[in-house]
Amino acid sequence: MLWFLLWLVLVVAAVAILGYLARTLYHKARALTREAAAASDRLGEITAAMTESSGPWDARSSGLR
Repeated sequence: MLWFLLWLVLVVAAVAILGYLARTLYHKARALTREAAAASDRLGEITAAMTESSGPWDARSSGLR
């Protein structure tokens, strides 16, 4: 009977820890998805601004060499 209780406690603890880790991973994945969507929106805005700018980009006129 003692072995049964020991294994029961171990299994319940393992399930609880895995549940906690799964919940944490889920929340981090949702936060990552939100950040990726925000970055995509910002990149779209930058791309639109670059497209609307006057003329093609020239390294000589930008001061970069």
